[in-house]
Amino acid sequence: MATTGGRAEESWEPLRSLFPRDYQARALTHLLYGMRTYPGATFTVMFPRQAGKNEVAAALVACLLREHAAKGGSVVVCAPTFRPQLRISIERVQAALSMADRVMLREGETRTSGNAISVGRARAIFLSAARGAHVAGHTASLGLVADEAQEIDADWFDRQFRPMAASTGAATVLFGTPWDGRTLLERAAAANREHDARGASIPFHHQASWEEVAAVRPAYGEYVAYERSRLGANHPLYLSQYELVASDAAGRLLSAAQLALIEGSHARLRAPLPGDRYVGGLDLGGDGEGADATVLTIARAISGRSEVVEHVAWRSAPFSRVRIEVGALARRWRIERLSVDATGMGAPLARDLAAELGPRVDAVVFTSRSKSALGYALMAAAETRRLALYANDGSAEAATCREELQECGASLAGGRLSWGARAAHDDYVVSLALCVKAAEGLGERRLAVGRARNEA
Repeated sequence: MATTGGRAEESWEPLRSLFPRDYQARALTHLLYGMRTYPGATFTVMFPRQAGKNEVAAALVACLLREHAAKGGSVVVCAPTFRPQLRISIERVQAALSMADRVMLREGETRTSGNAISVGRARAIFLSAARGAHVAGHTASLGLVADEAQEIDADWFDRQFRPMAASTGAATVLFGTPWDGRTLLERAAAANREHDARGASIPFHHQASWEEVAAVRPAYGEYVAYERSRLGANHPLYLSQYELVASDAAGRLLSAAQLALIEGSHARLRAPLPGDRYVGGLDLGGDGEGADATVLTIARAISGRSEVVEHVAWRSAPFSRVRIEVGALARRWRIERLSVDATGMGAPLARDLAAELGPRVDAVVFTSRSKSALGYALMAAAETRRLALYANDGSAEAATCREELQECGASLAGGRLSWGARAAHDDYVVSLALCVKAAEGLGERRLAVGRARNEA
């Protein structure tokens, strides 16, 4: 394969039956050449979400196996989890092997056994990169490949996986998207950009923009535009997955700009207005002295927008009283969907409310995944003006809500958003996030059809 940029461009042609898109063929061609030419180097690949980086990773492994089927050797492939990520990777490599046969005229029996694929004497082993996974004893002589590398702990990877290629000089390839600027992938990509800026004949960092993808797949551009409108142009997920830009969360759940966006001008209500639809979010505090407050946020759902119209808070109130009063409020306000904190001690109360109010109750158990999703949804609602607080009426509830939102911290790690109170409480923030979830789960209004109309 050629070493100059111009001649390397010509070498894309044999791979076009594998990849009709230039940016995929270009990355694969340069990776195969670079891995041969620069032993021990680390290459990085960043494509937007659903732009085909996993296909390139699978084709890379397939090509290495086919190329070394006679001589033998080993490829180690890792991902943050075995199921489902590595299982999907195995299936992709199997599919890529059948396609690679069309352009690489090499023969070799393909065998799959457990978490390994063999072609002739060459073998790819698929290992979980989760902390604590037993991966010692493997060797990467042909290459070390990491999928979704931004989710892999850098220290764990350096300690457990990099030594697999130390004695062989095999190159490492990291695939993924940026996150917070400090991940395994992003640190390597930053170093590679500096390397490439010095005029390397073959780049160490490979990246495609969503605009480049949209140029060959117009529907993709429409989808990215939809995601930008849904999440907001400054949302961490949009920036990471489509703009390939690290998020700058600055340690806060909502930025100053987002806090300004959710300041509404509508008045607080003490009772529902005829014809309006209402949703609620209930965060459960403790029922003992000094415990967190239990907060119910009620919002008017109108044209895809949540307008907070009321807060009700209980402190040190027994759950038996909270249940009765929340049930009464739900009926009074005609709440159509109520998302309730059903974590730990909240589970029995959520069950009782569901028994009383029926399917309108959405029981939410907090895990790192579910709370991350709640935080992202709250960010998106603020960023896209789909959320508004009632105008500050000088009440304790209005002040406390704004103070907690101002002080709510956040951090990004491995694709997850961790958020919560940095010093005091976050009861109003959690209740607000649950209210946003309730609004998002609200279906179309059901129209009652009377007997007379049916019989007409």
